[in-house]
Amino acid sequence: MTEHSFIRSVHKKLHPDVYRWKIHDTYTGGVPDSYYMGPAGALFVEYKFIKTLPKRESTVLRTCLSPLQIAWLNRAKESTPDVALVIGNAQRGVIICDDFGVPITKAYFNEHSLPVKDIAGWISRTALGGDNEQSTPKGSRE
Repeated sequence: MTEHSFIRSVHKKLHPDVYRWKIHDTYTGGVPDSYYMGPAGALFVEYKFIKTLPKRESTVLRTCLSPLQIAWLNRAKESTPDVALVIGNAQRGVIICDDFGVPITKAYFNEHSLPVKDIAGWISRTALGGDNEQSTPKGSRE
């Protein structure tokens, strides 16, 4: 699995009424990977995919999040729409809604990761509203 296929797996599980845009901007650095929109709100998400988790629980995951991406996410956090960072591996991921540059360990990932369907559910609720409209899912950091 690659980052592209991980994003595609999230998109397949989104509610059909969620507008999704897989952003590919070669001219502007730091722009997140995807944009989602619905009647209740909008959300930018930067995805990072970890192909193989490290062996030690204390090892920090290498997300290769660039300083420009961190700056973009932090600047966007101060306004609307919402922003998030999703760090994925196989069929699970962690949603980060704040402190985008803070290191994530394997132990944190294992304890707080969610199945892809729950990540897609959170994105759908953020865009469409409903129960826990913009609530951060259990296990994510906000």
